[in-house]
Amino acid sequence: MINLKGPTINRRTAMKGAAGFAAATMVPWVRAAAPPPVKVGAIMPSSGILAFPGQACVRGIDLGAKFAKERYGVDMTVVHADTQSKPENGRIAADSLIQQGCNVLIGAWDSGATISALQAAEAAKVPMVVHVASANQVTSQGFTQVFRFYPPAATIVRQSLAEMKALVTSVKDPPKGAVVLHLSNTMGTSTATSLDAAWKELDVPVKLLEYIPYDEKARDLSVEVAKAKASGADALVSVTRVNDAIMIVRECIKQGWNPKLMFSPNGNGVPDKAFYDALGKYADGAMSSNLWYNPKGEDTRTIVDRFQSTYPNEWMDANSGCAFEAVHIVADAVARAKSAVSSEIHAALKATDLKPILMYSGPIRFDATGQNTGAAVAVLQAKESKPHVVGPDGIAEYKPQYPLAPFGKR
Repeated sequence: MINLKGPTINRRTAMKGAAGFAAATMVPWVRAAAPPPVKVGAIMPSSGILAFPGQACVRGIDLGAKFAKERYGVDMTVVHADTQSKPENGRIAADSLIQQGCNVLIGAWDSGATISALQAAEAAKVPMVVHVASANQVTSQGFTQVFRFYPPAATIVRQSLAEMKALVTSVKDPPKGAVVLHLSNTMGTSTATSLDAAWKELDVPVKLLEYIPYDEKARDLSVEVAKAKASGADALVSVTRVNDAIMIVRECIKQGWNPKLMFSPNGNGVPDKAFYDALGKYADGAMSSNLWYNPKGEDTRTIVDRFQSTYPNEWMDANSGCAFEAVHIVADAVARAKSAVSSEIHAALKATDLKPILMYSGPIRFDATGQNTGAAVAVLQAKESKPHVVGPDGIAEYKPQYPLAPFGKR
């Protein structure tokens, strides 16, 4: 049964946080008239195997709602729905939120749950802003209510492999062979298919030796890692969730396998706090290409500091950052529409032309399929138990480390 937790932000709590946020952001805005209140449904996997990223998204949504009140004057009531990490629950959650009067949806993190939720949004003609979900099918199945901020797997993989190629062609003793460990779900197979095509198109000078799929519910990946090691690969390319990213590193340590390069295009692990909490120094060196906040952005430091003060035991990551940006997109549309009617919000979303407030991206604009054409990825590397941007050069904080230190010498 779906868990519905809401509303988490009401008029009183939003107004209480507004003054403090105004002082922090110091952004003067003049509005002719305040937009009407809007009810937003947020669909996330807040429990189950995807709870880590799902809960991070909830934090980003809630902080974003406070920001929306201050910057746009949009008074949001957010109703959260938990898919319990089950893709089929996406539609159940969306239906329930729509019945509760939500005028616009944000979700659903997992690609399977997102596609499921979009079916309900399509039937009810309620727009849905997709903050995270990379399967190509999200914007290739003819949905008219979808507005995806996140890039599709094909875009992520192509941008990621271009960065990886630049790295391996600039170092001494580059890896000679790579093995791909990937989830066998919608996101994993879509990414693997895109990876195979982009690898050939970009002529990455590392031989692809083998693809090894695994179930996202797997509790043990010893066989898969043993198979990867036996392939003779000296580079590991992975498409993971955070739990299995942790399992893969632990198995590499156990089995004495030390790839020179660990790179994840469109995967979790490196961007997630849980990865470092579980692995400590053994996390360092792993790389991932993901959406990430722009460390050199005009408002980034203020927003990240605000997040830290609100959630002192957490950090702003890709999940909370994309969720925050999605609220920014919704608030902008509601303010321009001056309406909380779904059809009018939908029309405003179609006309979006917005500079990202936090995330690294080009201008946010949606094409005829509902895809953000400015979507872009940053390359992260784990360093001293935190992810740091190492590419593209314009926003990089450090030079990438290569080769990785053997696990036994850390």
